[in-house]
Amino acid sequence: MSNKKGTEMGTIEELKAISGTVVRRLRRQKLDNGKPFLIWSNKLPKNQSYLEYPDHSIKIVTVAPNLKSFTIVEELTMGQAQIIRKELNLF
Repeated sequence: MSNKKGTEMGTIEELKAISGTVVRRLRRQKLDNGKPFLIWSNKLPKNQSYLEYPDHSIKIVTVAPNLKSFTIVEELTMGQAQIIRKELNLF
């Protein structure tokens, strides 16, 4: 007798681990190339995201529907930015 639910959970956990690794790699590549990295988080209102810059600053932004522009809502302090990175496991 197999445990299909256990197998599915293992697969979901594996996919989460792989996707986390891919996102961290993409983040590092963008920042290393001098480009900002957009971070979606369910801790923010639906229309807002974090935008991390190569200088380690993070701003909360509202992205335009066409994804070609954004409006800065708030600039986080370095301490706040560090907490966000830790909470989102971006290291």
